[in-house]
Amino acid sequence: MKRVAIVGNTAGGKSTLGRKLAQLHGLTYHSVDQIQWRPGWVAAPEPEVGLHLDRITAGDRWVVDGWGPRTSMERRLEAADTIIFIDLPLWVHFWLAAERQIAAARGEGRVDPIEGCNDLEITRRIFEGIWQIDQHLKPDLIQLLERYKSQRDYRHITSLEALDALAG
Repeated sequence: MKRVAIVGNTAGGKSTLGRKLAQLHGLTYHSVDQIQWRPGWVAAPEPEVGLHLDRITAGDRWVVDGWGPRTSMERRLEAADTIIFIDLPLWVHFWLAAERQIAAARGEGRVDPIEGCNDLEITRRIFEGIWQIDQHLKPDLIQLLERYKSQRDYRHITSLEALDALAG
């Protein structure tokens, strides 16, 4: 486990798992959210995000969690020796997102806060995004993963128990 790509729906534990795996294996952790969002939840230009992610994945020891531009994700999956697909039931993503938003309302920070961004401002976008990813992007992601999973250390995580076990 030297080059780890973690993908899956919003609020599935990608960042928490990514940080733990990076620490356990002496890898550098990178969050796509940190690269693609600027203060005020303004999206960075897609070519800039892709270039930044490509520079990271050209390295030898990394964990990258998140989506980013489709072409960049394909290159990341190609470069990865380990692919982790967090594929929890849809209701679990909604539940975890609700817990995260409640924590934000209490003033508790995220594992990977975006500088200058208030998580409460995007509550509706988070829930809409979870639904859109599940209904529209997940089928394409599954098809993309089919290309790589037999040639990589591939982990398909479908429960919180399996996620916790992988995190050590």
